[in-house]
Amino acid sequence: MLTENDVRAGVKGQTHPDIIAITDHAVDVHGRKGRLYEVSNGPYGIPYRCLLPRGVRNLFIASRAASFSHIAAASCRLCRTMMTLGQAAGNAAALCVREGAPPRKVDVARLRAVLVEQGVAVTVS
Repeated sequence: MLTENDVRAGVKGQTHPDIIAITDHAVDVHGRKGRLYEVSNGPYGIPYRCLLPRGVRNLFIASRAASFSHIAAASCRLCRTMMTLGQAAGNAAALCVREGAPPRKVDVARLRAVLVEQGVAVTVS
């Protein structure tokens, strides 16, 4: 699950080896007790495993229903991030078919390489 700590850490402070998307929107919690604050440590990454629901095989959740805490979702819920996650899920599904592997066994380094080939930046230098 992507958490507020991940958002606050920024990609340089995260230790997830399976980051497949980068985003940088402020945390914008709606509602009566809402709040808005900028992401102080710059862009942060979304791990591949956020697309894989517990207890279900052969399914990707590449939407606002992916594994995010409510605070992290208040930042990464934008369409631009969801499109990136959709592209990652589609490519991961293609890798599953080509390699005969289930989603949890996808080679994330290969997935990132495919995304980079397609012009999707998945690392921050």
